[in-house]
Amino acid sequence: MTSFDLSEPLSHSASETIGMQDWTGLLRLHLSRPRQALSTICLTELDQAFTAWGVVTLVIFSMAQFSALTWTTQALIDAALTGATIAGTSGLTWQIASIAKLRWVVALWAVLMMSGMVVTAYGIFASVPMILVNLCPLWMGLCTLGYGAMAVGMGSRCFSACTGVHAAVIALLNLNPSWQFFTSGWVIALTLFFFSVVPWDMRDAEEDEPC
Repeated sequence: MTSFDLSEPLSHSASETIGMQDWTGLLRLHLSRPRQALSTICLTELDQAFTAWGVVTLVIFSMAQFSALTWTTQALIDAALTGATIAGTSGLTWQIASIAKLRWVVALWAVLMMSGMVVTAYGIFASVPMILVNLCPLWMGLCTLGYGAMAVGMGSRCFSACTGVHAAVIALLNLNPSWQFFTSGWVIALTLFFFSVVPWDMRDAEEDEPC
């Protein structure tokens, strides 16, 4: 699990600060530019999970904002994407979560995302106005709850700040209702992309063990 001391500068790359990552799942992306040396970006399994959710989030919320597809069609696509991502990222991060004693985090997000998808699908197929007009606050609220639980359970200041940002965005969504999906999608996705490339802090699990 990525961990660092907030008193230190954040200039280190994720590959330099990973402590308990299983490097067998490392994804290396080689980038090159004309007349420049070849550079490598290393994405750990955890980074890949954050990135996957970020991409899926952008796809789902962009469809809701811009697509001409019917809501029922979008609900089916969203359910398929969400289910596949839950399965894929859970399998991807389960080993590292087990080592860090954070399997509850994987289970927490799986439950939150599935719950959100069920409520969303119900609201669309049953045409429940209260749900339909609050889809963005619903998903922002689920993210706020998830990050808040991580902040408390992991003793993380980064996730505490993230919780505050998402809660603040919920309060601001009504300022521009016509762009709620666009705003929510980018806030959620950029947060995920941020955590995929920037080290974040957590309390050492060993500190919670009795002597």
